[in-house]
Amino acid sequence: MAFSAFGAPAWADDVRPNVQPRPPIDVGRDDGASARASGESPEPSAPEVADEGDLERDVEVEPFSEARSREYFAVAPEGLSEETVEEVAKLDGVASAEVVDAARVRIDGEPTSVLGVDPSSFRNYAPEPSAESDEIWQGVAEGRIALSNEVGKQRGLDVGSEITVAGGKGEVDRQVWTHATSGVAGIDGLISREVAEDLGFPKGNALVISAPDADLWEVRDDLAEVLGEDVGLQLLAEEPEARPAGAEGAAVGGDTVEEMIAAAESQLGVPYVWGGETPQGGFDCSGLVQWAFARAGVAVPRVTHDQWWAGEHVDYDEARRGDLIFWRSDPTAPDYISHVAIYLGDGRMLEAPSTGDVVKVTDVRTAKMAGVVRVHAAD
Repeated sequence: MAFSAFGAPAWADDVRPNVQPRPPIDVGRDDGASARASGESPEPSAPEVADEGDLERDVEVEPFSEARSREYFAVAPEGLSEETVEEVAKLDGVASAEVVDAARVRIDGEPTSVLGVDPSSFRNYAPEPSAESDEIWQGVAEGRIALSNEVGKQRGLDVGSEITVAGGKGEVDRQVWTHATSGVAGIDGLISREVAEDLGFPKGNALVISAPDADLWEVRDDLAEVLGEDVGLQLLAEEPEARPAGAEGAAVGGDTVEEMIAAAESQLGVPYVWGGETPQGGFDCSGLVQWAFARAGVAVPRVTHDQWWAGEHVDYDEARRGDLIFWRSDPTAPDYISHVAIYLGDGRMLEAPSTGDVVKVTDVRTAKMAGVVRVHAAD
């Protein structure tokens, strides 16, 4: 399946993000028999922060005021004009638009997508466990970095540790203040806009857009018209009403599925590596899925949250060999898709589990399962 983007925005080190529209479908709980009802959601709790005693509180951060939904993320090669931002905010159905600075930089040598944010206002768009924590946003305001739960834990970047962030204007050392997922797929770090400026981020080149009661397809069309073809749009929300998955082509099956599974099985024993996508460099969960499908001539997205939209959603009791199984297991963002595995049939699956482990076959875990996707391939 070929996925397209609205433009190809340039990030700080010219590594382009995989930003693409994702068709919304109903993934709400239905009859209790679905995979989505097979496990309880993680219990929300405020993420741990480093030593609160280190906070100087010399930067004022506004308290949490109102939870705002996240429907779209837009990113441009350069800063968006005030007129453009105002035009977006006035679109029918748009409740608010938060200006942020977006860039792909290197954290301890690894390419990582990061946002520069205003802690006082961006916190209202963050997942609930983080939004209400004054300590998280005070730390960001004072120059520390919040890493996603996945990056922090899989790469061993512990809370309280010092890391080096390299951008277009050089390097800075920063303390990992917390592991708190941003709620924007593919974004693995949050810093203040002041730190972003020091690193050479484009100023105000991205928007987090809240449109909770709008028709998401109409909003997408309006946003594309206002922002232009150079701006990438990423759908973050799921449509509350049932709609077709909209995946092109037909479900992958037969010999193609077996070829994909054979490729994945050939990598048994290969170490898990965060960001890994080759036999030589190791695999993370979504990297293995993309690599195995590519060996069978099928293109799927790189990021787990995007692979969730690579085809038709089915219940686990209807799963068949070659389907993808997804989980929501990030306690800092309970609604976020955070893991994927390949279903082999008979209650077994193949996965790249986590740091310190290897590609292996395991029993299917139903706890915290989000659902099952049958991948489609373009005609």
